Amino acid sequence: MAAFPAFFGLLMAAVVTGQMVDITPREAVRRVGDELKVMCKVPYVIDSCRMTVGTTSYRLRPDITGGDVIYTGNGFKSGECGALIKNIKEEWNGNITCVLPPQAGAIELAGVMRLVVARPPREPELRTPLDPSFKEDTEFMAQCVVPDGRPAARISWFLDEEQILRGTHQPIITSEPGSDLQTISQNVSRVLSADDNGKMLICRAEHEALDSVMEARRQLIVHYPPKRLEAGTITIFGLKLGEPGRLNVTVRANPPPHAEWRVGDVTLAPMQSNEGIAALEPVHLGGGYYNISLLLSRVQKEDVERKYYLRVSNELGQQEFTVLISTMDEPAGVELDTGAIVGIVIAVLVLLIAVFLVVFAKATDRWCFAAGGRGRDHAKSSGESTPAGDVLLESGIALPSRTSDTESAVGGKERSRLAGLSARVRAVLPRAKDKVQATEAAAETEEKPLSEEKKGVVYAELQLGEQNAEKPPPPSTEYAEIVYTDQPKETKE
Repeated sequence: MAAFPAFFGLLMAAVVTGQMVDITPREAVRRVGDELKVMCKVPYVIDSCRMTVGTTSYRLRPDITGGDVIYTGNGFKSGECGALIKNIKEEWNGNITCVLPPQAGAIELAGVMRLVVARPPREPELRTPLDPSFKEDTEFMAQCVVPDGRPAARISWFLDEEQILRGTHQPIITSEPGSDLQTISQNVSRVLSADDNGKMLICRAEHEALDSVMEARRQLIVHYPPKRLEAGTITIFGLKLGEPGRLNVTVRANPPPHAEWRVGDVTLAPMQSNEGIAALEPVHLGGGYYNISLLLSRVQKEDVERKYYLRVSNELGQQEFTVLISTMDEPAGVELDTGAIVGIVIAVLVLLIAVFLVVFAKATDRWCFAAGGRGRDHAKSSGESTPAGDVLLESGIALPSRTSDTESAVGGKERSRLAGLSARVRAVLPRAKDKVQATEAAAETEEKPLSEEKKGVVYAELQLGEQNAEKPPPPSTEYAEIVYTDQPKETKE
């Protein structure tokens, strides 16, 4: 019987050895004076709860509620060993260990988490080239260093209030041997443009131990030659004959530009005049923009017809612009909002659909084109040739009845009518075609009912031979078979 407790103890030791302590959180960053709750848990009943914070080991119990480190959790029976750490101190930076011994057995399980007591870094350093200014299209590189923070600080770059996302390099974190303080550095590269001139490059550092961000900054000075946003000839509208006129041209340059006007053979520098024409000093509008003006004491017709040339230069280059003046008002630009554009697109689609429907209806004899289609069908039934070459003619006059001696019974009047009919058939027959369609309008204004459509109809059957363009066509036979309705014989009294 003594062997059973020993076997049970070995079994419990094996089970406990295979267990892991669930500890949350596994890492935390706190400022001095903050609180932290650490929970260690195992799936068995524990005998006690010990927590090592810094260099001090605390034996925690649910009934002890005083001190900087107190127990928290649902009790030992739940396998929970939790600690509420109040008023975190600088010297507590490091690992926190919890120990959970079982009720039975000699093996204790321990869990470890990392507590980082935040320490603010020193002021950031912005390292840039020593040049006071840079030329346009130059690749500029700067480095920001934020030393001795715990943990490492976070760096972000700004150009004025616009965050720089492109051109930032991967940050590098280093620390001195034997020190837990970390230094972070990050580079940024950028191709400078005229828009960057005068803007502030800012390296901004954030840290858990700081109440506000820390910054290092430098203003960028970018030099570029004179330029205009719009290329081509400049036209100034709205001048009036007989009244003073002012020619204003806005250019962009850094350093400030030197302006020179040329009117005919006369060249005018700033603050010079000649025969009622005066050149003014360039006025800085801000952002590298300058307004260059030429005054006309009285606008005359020859002033409107001539060209004015403006040459603007600085240390990096020069530009020459052609200026024209006009007495007409400036043409209004066409501005369409989103609603107008959508309306135009819808109108075009509706127009295309309408055109398609009209073409479809006309091709298929539908809707408003149905009446025309019935008329064509009626004409086809009354006058279209058959594939064999038959011709159907419509006549409003009744023909004599057919007897056994038809040829002898037809009088002179009927023969003349037949001769005219034959001439009409030959006149409407197209050449080099096998199909013939002919119709003869009704002589009478009185319309016949559809039920009497077959009355007064003459059938003419024509047989044409095939024609060959390369050799003369063979002789062909044309014949006509006349079919007409019977007519009652006249009774002689």
